[in-house]
Amino acid sequence: MKTALCFVLLTIYSITMTYCQQCRQVTSTVCDDDITSFSRQKGDKGEVGFPGKSGIQGIKGSKGDSGGVGEKGTQGESCALGSLDLEDFVRPDSCTNSLLDGNQFLRNGLKVYCEDRWTVFQRRFDGSVNFQRTWDEYKVGFGETEGEFWLGLETVRRLTRKGNCDLRIELKSFDDSFHWAQYSTFSVDSEADLYRLHVGGYTGNATDALISTHNNQAFTTLDMDNDKWSRNCATENDGETGGWWYNACKNSQLNALWGRDGYLFWSPGAGSRKASTMKFRCD
Repeated sequence: MKTALCFVLLTIYSITMTYCQQCRQVTSTVCDDDITSFSRQKGDKGEVGFPGKSGIQGIKGSKGDSGGVGEKGTQGESCALGSLDLEDFVRPDSCTNSLLDGNQFLRNGLKVYCEDRWTVFQRRFDGSVNFQRTWDEYKVGFGETEGEFWLGLETVRRLTRKGNCDLRIELKSFDDSFHWAQYSTFSVDSEADLYRLHVGGYTGNATDALISTHNNQAFTTLDMDNDKWSRNCATENDGETGGWWYNACKNSQLNALWGRDGYLFWSPGAGSRKASTMKFRCD
């Protein structure tokens, strides 16, 4: 009896377990299909959310390597100033390498007047400056470079001491005729040698009035008689002749009293001159 009852119970249990297993399989399949089908359906797009906070700043990158040196550029063409540099332009050694006319201060501190690259050392045109001066005055110079003036024998010596200098003299008569005389050799010795004149190589239309009489002559002033005359040539006519490279006495005199007939002259018989300019230029 008990054996039969146990068999019945086991049979019922077996049938029940089989049925539940099939049920779970079906349920699982159906649910999985529904979930899968639902996940494939795209919902409506939601509203845009608020921006999030900035993130933490990243670490600064390391500096890159320096670039290499570029290639050297080609040299440009020479400037029209030639070999002159800026210093030559502003403070030249002499008027010869100055590009400007008028008053110039040279590198050595001397003040000169440049005219077309010539250094002017004497100018007369109206008699406003007295040229009846002493030795010391002719040595250091007098007058103003913009007007009538004498540059000074010591300055002329310093600027011509290296040689290779030309001398040019320009003359204007009272009838306004113009004449000139130029010399390819010009220099002045030191004060110890009495500022002796050296001149040669004449060209021009004013005739030579220096070489034959005044070349190699010492300078003479009112108070310093260095000429070859028995008296002082600078005191001739009551001192109105002024300082010059006298011999015994003169073939020219451009420092005499201005405006007096026969005084400011160049070569005998040529008459008095209204204006004169003496200038030099050195290589």
